Amino acid sequence: MKFIHAADLHLDSPFLGLHNDSLPQPLWERIRKSTFESFQKLTDDAISEKVDFVLIAGDLFDRQERSVSARVFLIQQLQRLAAAHIQVFISFGNHDYYNGDFDKLGYPSNTHVFGNDVETKTIELSNGQIAAITGFSFRNQWVNDPIINNYPEAIDADWNIGMLHGSLSTLKSPEANYAPFTLEQLKSKDYDYWALGHIHKRQSLDDEGLINYSGNTQGRHINESGDKGYLLVQSNGRHLTTEFHATAPIIWEKLQISVTSDSVDNLANTIMNKISTQKYAKLHFVRIELADKRSHSKEIRQAIIDGDLLSAVQQMNAKNWQQLNCWITSIKFTSTSQVVLSNIDQNFFDEAKHQTLTSEQVAKLLNKGLAKYPFIKDDIFMADTEQDLFNQTTAILQENVTNSDEGDGK
Repeated sequence: MKFIHAADLHLDSPFLGLHNDSLPQPLWERIRKSTFESFQKLTDDAISEKVDFVLIAGDLFDRQERSVSARVFLIQQLQRLAAAHIQVFISFGNHDYYNGDFDKLGYPSNTHVFGNDVETKTIELSNGQIAAITGFSFRNQWVNDPIINNYPEAIDADWNIGMLHGSLSTLKSPEANYAPFTLEQLKSKDYDYWALGHIHKRQSLDDEGLINYSGNTQGRHINESGDKGYLLVQSNGRHLTTEFHATAPIIWEKLQISVTSDSVDNLANTIMNKISTQKYAKLHFVRIELADKRSHSKEIRQAIIDGDLLSAVQQMNAKNWQQLNCWITSIKFTSTSQVVLSNIDQNFFDEAKHQTLTSEQVAKLLNKGLAKYPFIKDDIFMADTEQDLFNQTTAILQENVTNSDEGDGK
């Protein structure tokens, strides 16, 4: 038995925040097509590897309102797999939930879509073995119930495989509210493999490597860095092995650069010189993280906050992004050094910072004003963006403390 486990294609993702005046139009076209190219690469590989079937564990589309182009593209790829006699099993997730007539989706006969209730579908492999695949599709965006309770125990088949778009209930995160489950619940079903979706970081939840998130097929922002793709699962007797295969045409990466100058102009040149030494073989979207043992100068910090430094760097980048295989998407501080003068002052400063610079305080201040701008709200409440806000606020507070001490003659 050989199959592909994939999830979270997010076809037609809008890549919010990337399209601006500095971005070259040809680069924007490559961004827009990247989720499509990644799935086409998966389809190519499925055909060349001659897999028995493909599992797609939710969020094929980025949103419930599927665009015509995304729907047509998906059907074209499913038809290619049908022509190669490869079966496809699909479950819809929280982004592309569906509660309509599944027979009207227009998918070819090789494609099996799980309904809103848990069900088991069987397939006979070329060697005569029977694989039983169990799953369900989200009927709406918010499936908070532990649907794992509705999954049957392994049936009498050569292979039992579970598909589930959801998350560990033990996570201290909003992600845990989607079809939550525990590792013990998954293991209790006695399945041979679990194909999980929803979490975009590729990872295995068990020591045997049989309960896996494949991650998404194309990273969409800096918190989805590194290579993305699918898992190729193969049997050797009763033993299953997994192998990662990359599909993403664009890689997200963080690159740390030390600040050696207080001049914004010099720093822009330093950044571009550093990028030119990376020799990227594949297109990279890079966040520059400025590191310094000292606090950043006020001029540099203000240039980062205002976006002037990024604008200057992107104007330079626009001229040679194709040669560098790189586009710089953002510039951030890393944590600054402590500058409060006495240990007592530092203790008070740290205590005040931990009480005020928290996710709860940010939510309290911003929730009401940003309720009608969900894409801005989502970005601000990413852990990475929150940390950047905290770093900037800490730097400003530290500068004010230092200036106050200098004014007092200390």
